[in-house]
Amino acid sequence: MRFRGRLSLVVLLLLGLGAGLTGTRPAEAQQKKVLIRFAHHMPEQPDADEHVAAQTFKQIVEQKSGGQVEVRVLPNNQVGNEGQGFEQVQNAIIEMDMLSEGTMPRFFKPALLLGLPFLFPSSEVAWEVLDGPFGREYNEAFRKATGVRILGHGESGFRSLFNRVREVRSPKDMAGLKIRTMENPAHVAMMKGLGANPTPVSWTEVYSALQSGVVDGMENPPGLFYISKFYEQQKYLTVVKHLYSVHTVMINDRFFSGLSKEHQDLVAEAGRAATVAGRKTAIDAETAAIENLKKKGIQVYSPGEAEYNEFRRLGQPGAEKYVREQAGDHWVDLIKKAVADAEAKLKKQ
Repeated sequence: MRFRGRLSLVVLLLLGLGAGLTGTRPAEAQQKKVLIRFAHHMPEQPDADEHVAAQTFKQIVEQKSGGQVEVRVLPNNQVGNEGQGFEQVQNAIIEMDMLSEGTMPRFFKPALLLGLPFLFPSSEVAWEVLDGPFGREYNEAFRKATGVRILGHGESGFRSLFNRVREVRSPKDMAGLKIRTMENPAHVAMMKGLGANPTPVSWTEVYSALQSGVVDGMENPPGLFYISKFYEQQKYLTVVKHLYSVHTVMINDRFFSGLSKEHQDLVAEAGRAATVAGRKTAIDAETAAIENLKKKGIQVYSPGEAEYNEFRRLGQPGAEKYVREQAGDHWVDLIKKAVADAEAKLKKQ
């Protein structure tokens, strides 16, 4: 596909980072070594987008700083769940973390925008929006409100629906199903609109909730679902692609501002490279995961256009109403316009 080639090219270009960042100067050799602790919440595996992003960041920063900056990756919830990790970044206990769109609204209400169902029709549209003028305005507002700087918005794929009770072909099949959602009221509103019983569960407790029957199913990107082995507790996958899942690379802003200008530039560029590497990993993992899940016995169903439109008709309004109430019309109108502009731009290419 066209965007895969684009991703591979960008990764290669960013890994270079230009001749200006290829070594340390004599004066820098006398500086105190800088330590960046980079936490994330996925397994330490080569097909986990957060781990690939963190390792890409580490490789670039350590190489291009000539060893003056050390990056210590803390994978798989070593610092606690996402909320705990973010609070540690805010309080400068660690320097960096990656956060999903489901957790961010606890700290910044406009982040609810990223949980709007059926917002992005494709990954390329999402990249145009999040890397463009809207993304820059959003990132700056986030920094001012939280004291945490966004280096880039990665991807974990499009979220789809899993359950162990029955095949879901349309919203009517969801009646009564207890579906795990992230702790995001917009996601809860979407599931209510679809007729399910949404049950927010922390990421670290999802497997046990599925195993014990606290929930009947969940909604997650297939790639993340597969590497987390949730297929051991589920039977059915409906490839709804109702939500674009974001994994955002963040750094404590005071720490970032205290770096030398050269190290700031290096961290910013490495953050963008990490974002792109994570996106490519997520896309490849999602494609492979669906085939692997079939081999594991998961029954996979892809809704047709009419069925998809019915999911959107019922699942979108309640979520958008909630986001408008909480984040404001300005932010919702801004991102919807950015999506429309991105679609128009990509159609011309």
